[in-house]
Amino acid sequence: MSSPFRPANHVTHSRPEQSPALARNGWLALGMAGGLLGAQIAHAATGESQSDFGGVGLMQTPTARFAPQGELSFTYSRTQPYKRFSVNAAPFDWMELGFRYVSVETVSYGAAAPDRDYLDKSFDTKFRLLQEGRYQPEVAVGLRDLGGTGLFSSEYLVASKRYGDLDFSLGLGWGYLGTRGDFSNPLAVVRSSLETRSDSTSDDGGDFQLGSMFSGSPAVFGGIEYQTPWDPLTLMLEYEGNDYSDEPLTVEIEQDSPVNLGATVKVNDNLSLHGGWERGNTAMLGLSLSTNLAGLAQAKDDGTPEAVAPSTHSRYRNDQTPEAFRVRSLNANASSGTAPSASTASAAQPAGVAAEPSAYEEPSASKKPSANREPSAYEERSAGKEPSAHGEPSANKDQQGRLLTLDSFGGAPADSPLEPGATDGPQAKDLPRLADVDWDALADTLRAQSGLEVSQLRVEGDTLIVEAEATRFRDDLQAEGRANRVLHNRLPAEITTFRYRLSSNGLALREDEHPRQPFVAAANDRRFGAEYEHSITAHAASPRATSPDSADDAARQATGDGVKLAREPFGFSWGFSPSLKQNFGGPDGYLYQLNLQLDALWRTDRNGWFTGVATYQLADNFDSYEYIADSELPRVRTYVGEYIKETDLGITSLQYNRTHQFGRDWYAQAYGGILEMMYAGVGAELLYRPMNSSLALGLDINRVRQREFDQQFGLRDYSVTTGHATAYWQSGWHDVLVKGSVGRYLAGDVGATLDLSRSFSNGVSVGAWATLTDAGDDYGEGSFDKGLYVSIPLDAFFTTSSKGSTGFAWAPLTRDGGARLNRRYQLYDMTRDRDPETYWEGIDKVYK
Repeated sequence: MSSPFRPANHVTHSRPEQSPALARNGWLALGMAGGLLGAQIAHAATGESQSDFGGVGLMQTPTARFAPQGELSFTYSRTQPYKRFSVNAAPFDWMELGFRYVSVETVSYGAAAPDRDYLDKSFDTKFRLLQEGRYQPEVAVGLRDLGGTGLFSSEYLVASKRYGDLDFSLGLGWGYLGTRGDFSNPLAVVRSSLETRSDSTSDDGGDFQLGSMFSGSPAVFGGIEYQTPWDPLTLMLEYEGNDYSDEPLTVEIEQDSPVNLGATVKVNDNLSLHGGWERGNTAMLGLSLSTNLAGLAQAKDDGTPEAVAPSTHSRYRNDQTPEAFRVRSLNANASSGTAPSASTASAAQPAGVAAEPSAYEEPSASKKPSANREPSAYEERSAGKEPSAHGEPSANKDQQGRLLTLDSFGGAPADSPLEPGATDGPQAKDLPRLADVDWDALADTLRAQSGLEVSQLRVEGDTLIVEAEATRFRDDLQAEGRANRVLHNRLPAEITTFRYRLSSNGLALREDEHPRQPFVAAANDRRFGAEYEHSITAHAASPRATSPDSADDAARQATGDGVKLAREPFGFSWGFSPSLKQNFGGPDGYLYQLNLQLDALWRTDRNGWFTGVATYQLADNFDSYEYIADSELPRVRTYVGEYIKETDLGITSLQYNRTHQFGRDWYAQAYGGILEMMYAGVGAELLYRPMNSSLALGLDINRVRQREFDQQFGLRDYSVTTGHATAYWQSGWHDVLVKGSVGRYLAGDVGATLDLSRSFSNGVSVGAWATLTDAGDDYGEGSFDKGLYVSIPLDAFFTTSSKGSTGFAWAPLTRDGGARLNRRYQLYDMTRDRDPETYWEGIDKVYK
């Protein structure tokens, strides 16, 4: 969907079923599926396979290996009587996070759903303690079934070492991984209570059984993985520490052998098939789908940026580059037979000629030509004269009097387009006067070339101020670099500085200043790049000052200053796309609904807009939705299935938003209408976000009422006031963002949410959240809210650049406690341009 403004492209950190898919989720899913099918057969490698439980390992046992940083894997395996589905992510190359569903085929869910298999949910994590060296193994520690029911809870310490095509692993497991109990717990010397393992299971799940970790008698496990001569195939031999004598839920399993055999075939870079013979009597089959989020990228076809008319400024002539001065210095020393010292080589000159000013110094009154020599070509040009042809060799000639041009030291030839007078771009004499500039056409060209949606063009002295919203390129410097080209080619020489005042939904964020001549020189000759890049400045933008009175404005216009163009960004836009709604975590299994989604936007002015989302059901399996868990809390989320299956055509969102800025660092928005699939109401948000600060503080408050199941305009009886105070901290460590919130949730429970996410250079972020409230036992199964999420920039999949992003979230269970309002627009996401580090990371894009 095309939009004249940049919305807050956030990932809802609650549950996937309560967040409607963004407008392009469906296209994104189709593109990912096509990529999986079209990939070529890949080379397998030891230490990459996903285990039956999910996460890098052999079959039943883990290894000390980790997936590459940014890897996301989906794994399914079946070893009777267990079917396992897991999602695992590697935010770092030394950390693994995952959650898993285990379906137990021989146990029913209970009286509430006697015909359904029991479904268990759990979280896993693993950390590297020691990296592999020439002689030392890689060592890791891990936890299974952390914060779940504890049915499969385990802790382990494992080491792995690779020798050629063989990868050996040896570990020590407690809990489910070590039920064989080979010997007494060596950790009992630290604490005697670790000798025995207490019952770590929980009826409701979700409790952290910290006291039972690494307790009881452990068992040894290990294995070997072999990379065969056939590249896609690896073979595995495993010895597990579980003897299946104490299976959860009184499941009876016979083990004929503790040795398991397996194989993995890597069909392509994304798909692997697994098979094996476990327990000496049971077959295992599985598959893994994986992709590296940190490496997602797509070649762009954004059109060729305008050519830059070369500079005619004497400072940036080809013979005034730093390299040209260096060559002249070397020539001068060569002719005198003296080797320049390290401290004087750059300043050496021919005999009788005083030192020239550097390429970065303009001649000053204190540096006039000496009385015993002719002025240099540099000084003559600076004084408005043509270089002399007499006396000592001029500064742009070598000792034989030949003209020193870029081709003299491997650069462009003298007749190159970089040389003034030999260009196909406009020259200074061809540029219009300021009074003759077509400002409307200029704004249209800026939008087409750079994606800057201009709201105002203003001249102040020798500076053009462009007030705009960056709507196209993910890196603002790329947009500004393209805009520099447009402005340079169309504005008179009296404009020497381009200043970009960037905003988002009417909120002033940052002002970036680019000097014109250094940009032009660098665009034509990268040897000027360092000077130009260090001349760019970025600082906080304050709210626009009140409009001047007519007398002041008339005075400015008389001198050429003042507002040249002012536009209000009115407009209507809309688009269709597929969308997917989904629900996990009950005995009904995975539930989905595929919709056709209409997303529309009408902007009323710079600070206000209406948005609406309507969905039409194409396919679903919610006829299977029967089980609704018991709840002592108001049913603020557990009726999700009723909303999805009640109607084929529903209104997901219909709201009005308005923003306001109270000062340079204070932002606010108010909103009202149908805010999400389940709730309508009104709310407001305030954010304090200083420039150059890693810390931001936010506050939101909302009064909402539950909607009728048909997703039209009717409302149910339940209403609540909900809101949170949130602190955002850019840690500066591996691009980790920490968000902590405290407040009141939709069910009226009070608590806190901790959200940690890690961003990669391509804009992808991976994160996890956990919410604890005062609901206590009333929360029910799961005990607290938690999950994983991924946010992906859209331009990672499309050939044209986009500032938008989409996201997916996975939560193990749908419950009513810890539920938050799914707000579509959030100020922290709207004001992401206040983070200067993100701006400077795009410096290499300024020439593209």
